[in-house]
Amino acid sequence: MIGTAEGLARAYAKRWLWKAAAPVAVPVFGVLTLLLIPLAVLAAPDASTSVASSACRIGGTGASVAGTELDSVQMGHAQTIVTVAAAQGLDPYAATVALATAYQESRIRMLANDGSSPELTAEQAAVTATSLTYPHDGLGSDHDSVNTFQQRWIAGWGSVAQLMDPVYAAEAFYRRLVEVPNWQVIPLTQAAQAVQVSAYGSAYARWEPLASELTTMLWPAAQATAADASGAVAGVCPDLPVPAGSWIRSTAGTVTSGYGPRGGTWHAGTDIAGPRDGPVYAAADGTAVRAECTSAYCDRDGSLSLAGYGNLVELDHGGGVTTRYAHLSAYTVTAGQRVSAGTLIGFQGSTGNSTGVHLHFEVRLDGASVDPVPWLTSRGVDLHAASAG
Repeated sequence: MIGTAEGLARAYAKRWLWKAAAPVAVPVFGVLTLLLIPLAVLAAPDASTSVASSACRIGGTGASVAGTELDSVQMGHAQTIVTVAAAQGLDPYAATVALATAYQESRIRMLANDGSSPELTAEQAAVTATSLTYPHDGLGSDHDSVNTFQQRWIAGWGSVAQLMDPVYAAEAFYRRLVEVPNWQVIPLTQAAQAVQVSAYGSAYARWEPLASELTTMLWPAAQATAADASGAVAGVCPDLPVPAGSWIRSTAGTVTSGYGPRGGTWHAGTDIAGPRDGPVYAAADGTAVRAECTSAYCDRDGSLSLAGYGNLVELDHGGGVTTRYAHLSAYTVTAGQRVSAGTLIGFQGSTGNSTGVHLHFEVRLDGASVDPVPWLTSRGVDLHAASAG
């Protein structure tokens, strides 16, 4: 992982400097960046005690909590934060402090950082920007802060790779929380501020009702997961168990539009309508070749007047076969990432050229679309079934 991060950072640093300075400076910048990353890794806490690692972003079920609407992505991260507390033998108050902190810092979203903060040197910016290569829910630019807690690699919270793991991020928060004197009995905002050292330390108190109710909702499942001898948090990431080489139905829902002519245009896939933010899984083993917003905007629902697929993931399965997963509310993979059938790759949404929540699913052979229904039928998958898998 460290070697990969070094390579990504060096490539980013060279591209950035080419635009900002004379070409002769590129080798110097690359060397400085490579020197900086090992130092950051050496300064990071030992990750060997981690109870588990999250290979994908966590999905959950959206809910209204203390009058605040939380989507499935937020609820998934919240469950991870609470489950890590239970796995470490902490009480619900620890989870409440952590949730209030995460909501204040990121609205409980895994944020990457593009390194554009003017407070960063060019070398620090290059390292920080490697966070973009990990699954994330949005972008931030506050110093070198990343993830749900806005933790800083320069401040010794861990390497960028570690901090972009939701499980590690929660563990790192709790490691510092338990070192705060009397953290179990002092006011929440004091406990959170002692960990975060924020410029807005009093703001955490505002979210205590939300965090308390959220902890109450999620604690039973967290305890059950922590009691599972197979691994405290390993089961939180909801990939489907699928035999190697198999094909599956990618999401739950009802087929609402098939392949072929539609309204004077050609519909190149099959639409499956399910719940907003319902999980979408890889239909087969492959490599993500695209994971991006393909429309003018993807941070909200689109419309028929908006061009593009919205948030799109495209997987290459080899032999000229690719699949596309469109209109996602968010995606959980990055280009170049290997996935297995059943890997969580995104969530149903209505981004791009869309008027309702659904998954637009395509199968392409040598670049040309084919009807997904018979294609999958010949591989033992019924798209007209109700469930994923």
